[in-house]
Formats: sequence, C-alpha cells, structure tokens
Amino acid sequence: MSNTTKKIKVVVVDDEQLEINLIKNCINWDFLNMEIVGEAQDAISALELVEEISPDIIFTDINMPITDGIKFSEMVIKRYPKTKIVILSGYDNFNYVQKSMHIGASDYILKPINNDELFKAASKLKNIIDFERESSKEYNLLKKELTDNLPYIKEKFLNELICNNLDTEKIINKALFLGLRFKYQYIQVAAIEITSLRENNYNGLSFKRNTIVMNVVKQFFQMDEYTYIFYDMQNRIIILNNNENIDLLEKCEELKVSIVDETQFCVSIGIGRQMKHIWEIEASYKEALAALKYRVTEGNNLVILYDHISIGNINQNVCNINELNEKLSFYLRSALYDKASSIIEQYFKNIDLDDRNNLKELRIMAMNIVTTSFKTLISMGLYNSDELYNIQIRLFNELILLDTLPDIIKALNEVILEAVKKDNINKPSKMDDIIIKAKEYIDANLSDCELSLSLTAKHLYINPSYLSRMFKKEIGISFVEYITKTRMEKAIELLRKGELKVFEIADCIGISDSNYFSTCFKKYFGVSVSEYKKYINNNLKENEYCNIKSANLN
Repeated sequence: MSNTTKKIKVVVVDDEQLEINLIKNCINWDFLNMEIVGEAQDAISALELVEEISPDIIFTDINMPITDGIKFSEMVIKRYPKTKIVILSGYDNFNYVQKSMHIGASDYILKPINNDELFKAASKLKNIIDFERESSKEYNLLKKELTDNLPYIKEKFLNELICNNLDTEKIINKALFLGLRFKYQYIQVAAIEITSLRENNYNGLSFKRNTIVMNVVKQFFQMDEYTYIFYDMQNRIIILNNNENIDLLEKCEELKVSIVDETQFCVSIGIGRQMKHIWEIEASYKEALAALKYRVTEGNNLVILYDHISIGNINQNVCNINELNEKLSFYLRSALYDKASSIIEQYFKNIDLDDRNNLKELRIMAMNIVTTSFKTLISMGLYNSDELYNIQIRLFNELILLDTLPDIIKALNEVILEAVKKDNINKPSKMDDIIIKAKEYIDANLSDCELSLSLTAKHLYINPSYLSRMFKKEIGISFVEYITKTRMEKAIELLRKGELKVFEIADCIGISDSNYFSTCFKKYFGVSVSEYKKYINNNLKENEYCNIKSANLN
C-alpha cells in the first residue's frame, strides 16, 4: 500500500463520551480515507494513546480536567510535529483561537459540532496529509537514488580532480557534499596497472581481474583515513593519498607484495611526486602515469617513483643496428656467449618510450635479434635451417605475447642458451656491496619497528626505488619480503631458546604488537606460535626420555 492510499489515523479526545460518539458518527470517515483508531477522555490517557498509535490527526476538546486541550496539544506537537491538531471548544473566545494557532493547531471548531464544518476541516487536513506523504515519497526516492549512485558520483568527481585543474573552493564544496575530506596540505597519486600471469585463462576479462585487485587494494587501505581508491577513465586503479603520515612509496611496496601473493597477477605501480596544494592533484596523477610507462623497460611487479626515473635516457647512446648485428654475430662465433647476452640490451636504447607504438618496436627489434642470431648459428653449422626455422617461429609467437622489455630480453637470452647450450652464460653475478651493507643494516636494526626501505636507502645514501630493484634482482625477493623472512627466522631462533615470552620476542624483531606478530607468524609458517612452542616442547621431552633410557641401558 502506498503512502497516499494508506488510511489516515484519527484519535478523538473529549471528557464527554456523547461528544466522542457524535464526532465518530457525524461524517463518513471512510470516504475521506480516514479511520478513528482511538479515543480518550483525558490528556494523560490521550498521551499514552498517541505514544502507542502515532495518529495523523487529533480532535481534542479544549475543556478537560487536570490538563486542558491547549496544553495537551502543545505537548503532542512538541513530540510529534507532523501530527495535525483540531481544537474543539464550546467557547467563542478569540483568546482561545489565538492560543490554539500559536501552539501550531491546524484548526479550531466551535461546539455544538456542525457536520459540514467538521467535514471541511477533515477534508482540508486530508489534502495536506496526502501532499506531505507524496512529497515525502518523492524525497525518499530521490534520497535513495542519490545513495545508490553516490559511489559513481564520488568516482566521477575524483576523476574530475585528477584530470582537470579545478579551483580550491569548488573542490572543497563538492568534496564536503560527497563526504570526502581533505585534511592535510599534501597530495600524492599512485596508479596501478595489472597483467595476469595466466592471461589466456581470463580471455580478456580485464574487468574481473581489475575487480579482484581493487578488492585487495581497498582492504589494504581500509584503515587509512584521507586515502581514496577509485578507477580512472582507463580502468587503472588510482590511489589518492592526502595523509601526510603515510609513506606512499613504502605502502605501495607492501601493497604490491599483497596483490601478487593473493591474486597471482603481475602489477606495476607508478607514483607521482608529493604536492603541497590540493589543486596540484592533476600534476601528480600525470607523473604517476609517466612513471607507469617505464613498466615496459623496467618490468612487471615494480613500484616506480616519478622522481627516480631518468627522463631522456631512453634516447641517449643510440647505436647503429648493423654495428650491433656484427657484434652479436662476432660474440656468438667466438663462443663469448656472456658478451652476446650483454649486447642484447644495447639494441633497445633507441626505442622512444613516449611513442605510442614503443611496444610494437620492441617486438620488431627482438625479432631482428632472433633472425641475426639464427643466421650466425646456421653459418656455424650448429643447426640446420629447418630446425632453426621451427624454433624461430615458436619464439616469434612467444614474443608477440610479451609486453615488457625485461621479459623480452629474458626470452632472447633463453633462446641463446638453448641454441648454444652454454652452461655459464648466465652465471649469477656477485652480490653487490650495496646489498651486503643493506643486509648488515637490517640485521643491526631488526628490533626497530620503524625499519623500512626508505630508512635503509637513506642510510646507504641511495634512492629507495633503486635499492628495491637491487634487492629483487640480486636476492630474488622484495625488500619487504626479505625483512619479513629475516624477522620470522629470528623469531624461530628465539622461540627455540625458550628464554623470552611472546611479546618480548615480538619486540626483539621490531613488531610492537604481539597480536600482529602472532598473525604474521601464522601466515608465514602455517602454524600458530602456541602450536610451534608445543611442537618444540614435545621434541625436548622425547629427547630427555631417550637420554634417560640410554643411561639406564648402560
């Protein structure tokens, strides 16, 4: 039943039952879509009835014992301002009329009650109540529509922020209306691009992939105020950070690990510079996208800060392709396969990263390298043409699917390895002195809960992004993963000694919250701290038993 067709509830209050019966029977209430749902003979009973029924209209006598009709009406209107009051009085006194209107009564009818006057008063109130109900219905519909569309409206506004140079007053007014708050004079934007490790399994369902990653990102930042997550117009996931207490680079390094672990997707995160004014959001966003472009040359699963990219380096040291072909052929013929591998990167120094077709050029260049290498191998008699032709076609098909330079270079090196069967072509390089010093710093400061990528980089006088790449390249895991691994291994060592309590061990490894330590331990090892301690104790008891038994036998 809609609001306008629902019965209008009426209550009659009079200390004389005859008057109540008269009101009930003098007009056709059903015709007006009204129903008398209650009656009372004093103000106290009437108030209890109003509390219970919440009527739309009350007809009340002015002259009642203890509390008169005007005082009663004033009490009702104060509690239920939408309730309509009609005062009934046997006194033709202007003061009563004035008091009734002053407290907010809807009408004043003189006794003896005239059927026509009562009908007119009830009809007028019916129209008012029907109008109010219809207005309330429209308002609620509009409110629901706004609520349902609020996420879309917020996302649209945030896209306006990152794509248009809006003035501060307009930004603040719109943000307040949408429930978005910007507290600090600080703004920084990060952009996330996703590629699946099992792209073929998704058949181009990028929406599903983006939704999965978006859920991880929102959960990761759910406790961080003044950080907003949304899609831009190209379906990239955008992080807009207005919290100056958050190190966005460090946060994104941790986020990257979470995404890769939970989704098995490859991600790249570009971060713009920190801006001091809210109207500079657009500039930070554009820088984040510029940083993302370097995914093609730097590889997947990296966090790239705009400050750390070298603009213009891509076009420097342009090498002559014919010269490179001759060098590659020479190194292959001379069995200097490590040199052949190192020369491959020089082919790509002349690719313009800002060119929209740069990925296409990378693949064409890779195919040129394959062709040059195979011509040399054929001339050396290592393979016949048919054999290498099949390998070449297979590789061309693989290259078409690769979308980053590191992956392309890796594929080219693998082909050379397969072709010449050179065992030492990719011997692990000696660990850089920087990594050794970084590990020493980590070991020395493991108990510091503030230990981070940025602090370690600052200690070594290098930028964090470079240190992050070095860790991944030399050790095979990210900086955050290495700290977690080191802390968990130290925790195991301390647990085995059995000298410290859990909260003391957590403090020793730089985790201030013992509950969080227990969560990390369970996630890392698959068993809880208590389960592991029980396992250690059981082993100790078994060893003691064996030692005693051995002594008795002797």
